Amino acid sequence: MKILLATDSYKQINGVSNSVGLLAQGLRERGHEVKVLSLSENHKSYREGDDYYIGSMDAMIYPDLRFSLARADELIDRLVEWHPDIAHIQTEFSANFLAMKIVKKCDIPYVMTAHTDYEEYFKSKNVNATLARAMIKNFERVVYGKADTLIVPSYKIQELVEIYKVRCPVVVIPTGIELKNYPEMTHGKEQLLQKLGIKNNGKVLVCVSRISKEKNIGELIDYMPALLRKDPEITLLIVGGGPYLDKLREKVDRLELNDSVRFAGMIPSDEVYKYYRVGDIFVCGSTFETQGLTYVEALANALPLVCREDKCLINIIEQGENGFTYTNEEEYVAHILTILSDRALQKKMSTASVGKSYAFSKEVFISSVEQLYLDVIAKHKKGEKATTEL
Repeated sequence: MKILLATDSYKQINGVSNSVGLLAQGLRERGHEVKVLSLSENHKSYREGDDYYIGSMDAMIYPDLRFSLARADELIDRLVEWHPDIAHIQTEFSANFLAMKIVKKCDIPYVMTAHTDYEEYFKSKNVNATLARAMIKNFERVVYGKADTLIVPSYKIQELVEIYKVRCPVVVIPTGIELKNYPEMTHGKEQLLQKLGIKNNGKVLVCVSRISKEKNIGELIDYMPALLRKDPEITLLIVGGGPYLDKLREKVDRLELNDSVRFAGMIPSDEVYKYYRVGDIFVCGSTFETQGLTYVEALANALPLVCREDKCLINIIEQGENGFTYTNEEEYVAHILTILSDRALQKKMSTASVGKSYAFSKEVFISSVEQLYLDVIAKHKKGEKATTEL
């Protein structure tokens, strides 16, 4: 197949970019011809092999979001001449509009992926919930409604688009990860702990995340005093960078938790597994995730999970088997202490996490999307809408 992938975010450090990059790589490995349409980091358009970047500017309204005012571009014309068999649009914004020009000129089917829970995002910005839902409902019905199929990464987003009455077929296909990128840590753990200032016999809670307000990492810091009263050997390790980092550092200073909370900063992607592996439990306070690749990465790195209750955790956390969900401080503290006080339970949960991670492998992800493309193309040729359920 000749497949066009369109995204506003490509080769950046975020979940959408990782998902698109993995998909492009996996499809190319299977012999498909894949071209990626995205936005450049400046006003100039350019091409790098099969990756096409259209000039853009910073939107300044959402992390990493850029927008393009381009109405015509030589690179768009080249993609029309190439004539893909199908387009897979991974954004609701600029690259979507650019890709739709190609879809219409080539008369090809297209699928979309809904990556973001905008309702939760606006809630984090203190936008009136009723107003936000009304705006998003109308916006998503228009943007997604004419797609041949809408892919959602979790049942949480499937439920949302059903509430919004999006009128196109919807299928759940979780984004996969490359499991081989998360090997066991055979050496270097003691040195890394020493570098981070963590005792080698300490108990480490690890949070890997973009450091932004909506990720609710501050809650994990707020819960530390209650944990430390029960077990002073516990350390919270926060891995990642982002615009809210200074605020979190200030909170740690204010609560006098500098000995018990460590910030690792931004870590190269091929090194991140080491930071999971020095942890005993993966923790997350976010309800902003649509799937949460860090949850899946934690599974692959053999960690029990303790995360704030959220529908995106369906089929990820099996309560009491590979972790727990919590709704308040009391539950969070109890779950953490339950795991840390029972090494046999911790080992059992670690094994269960690894087993669960196989369902989110790159191979399962690519196969599911590939089959959907074939179904959509076949039905388009017959003048039908795809109804595949995966």
